[in-house]
Amino acid sequence: MFFIGIDDTDSRSGQCTTYIATKLAEKLSRYTVISELRLVRLNPTVPWKTRGNGAVAILAKEKNIEKLKKLTLREIELNAMLDDRGTNPGVVFYAGEIPQDFTNFYHRCLHRIVEIREAEVLAEKYGAEIVKYKNGRGIIGALAAIGCKFRDFTYELIAYRKKDNWGKKRRVDKHSVFVMNAKTYPFTFDNVDYSTNRVLITPNTPCPVLLGIRGERVGILYQALEMLNIKEPIDTFTVFKTNQATDVHLERVNEIKEIKEFSSVILRGRVKKKPRTIRGGHVFFELTDGKTTILCAAFEPTKDFRKIIVKLIPGDEIEVYGSVKKRTINLEKIRVIRLVRYEERNPKCSICGKSMESVGKGKGYRCKRCKTFAKEKVKVKVNREIEEKFYEVPPAARGHLSKPLIRFCGLVA
Repeated sequence: MFFIGIDDTDSRSGQCTTYIATKLAEKLSRYTVISELRLVRLNPTVPWKTRGNGAVAILAKEKNIEKLKKLTLREIELNAMLDDRGTNPGVVFYAGEIPQDFTNFYHRCLHRIVEIREAEVLAEKYGAEIVKYKNGRGIIGALAAIGCKFRDFTYELIAYRKKDNWGKKRRVDKHSVFVMNAKTYPFTFDNVDYSTNRVLITPNTPCPVLLGIRGERVGILYQALEMLNIKEPIDTFTVFKTNQATDVHLERVNEIKEIKEFSSVILRGRVKKKPRTIRGGHVFFELTDGKTTILCAAFEPTKDFRKIIVKLIPGDEIEVYGSVKKRTINLEKIRVIRLVRYEERNPKCSICGKSMESVGKGKGYRCKRCKTFAKEKVKVKVNREIEEKFYEVPPAARGHLSKPLIRFCGLVA
């Protein structure tokens, strides 16, 4: 098998690495058999990433390799955003069985910040050919995409626009997207966000992508595309095998001290303090493992998910899922394991009904007005408005790698 890995050809102002890969695969197929196109998302916390930190790999038969290399480099040089200061394309060519070291490198790229030199050393060790443009940072994602071995996977059908329409408003009938979603969910997912009445399959950037539909099987994606009322011509479309919606970026940690900056984690602990809402609508609370605390955040784009978070109280046992930046876990979902059902409160005065005040540590409680006395706090049942189950952010706030509960709970094959 001959592998071509490509990354970092786009920028925030245009282009798309999947588009370049699609066009390239069309040209390569004249000279060899293309067996797979991969879209591999990597560490979502990387500071310099473009939209989704995605790299691509093309898997082809080992035939006309030199021709395939020349066509690849020509496609990159013609279409990559080389004039953008933040775009640093990288290409990796490799023939043969994938070494375990490449797969280990892929997992490192999911969980850590990786340096260019690490990719260079690994490529040299196994005879992979690398081609760097500018500083060549793209060889990191390119090598990771080659090394990817899917434990779990989904597919994404991506349709592209005619070049004349790049940068213009996308013309996909909104109603037809909601109809398609109703007919194909849960075998396709994250097409729409009902909480905000938004269509999610069309991006808002000037890139060549017209739409992208994610799902469990290739056939259902073709059916979904046929259901859409698209009011502009499609240039081409293809289906990528992806690690999207798999939670592959998450690492389970037992203690907060194990957490690395720019990683993504699953952590179990207890709510330390009552959640607070700050200006802008962001909600924060402290989680403790019994030794250390860390801040958890539900930011404003998570919308109604924040209403769940504010109902947590100190002592609730939960499991949090999210990415770490500035020692804060940006929540993707939570599992409420055990809710506090009773709270200790100051006793109330039997005469006036007001809460008594502490006389001093271990000295009991007294009503200043009525002079009544009680020895200890009382347990009061708490009316909880949340349940012991999973909660997730809405589709519009979900990252590419985050696994929707419809998949997480095994409700689809």
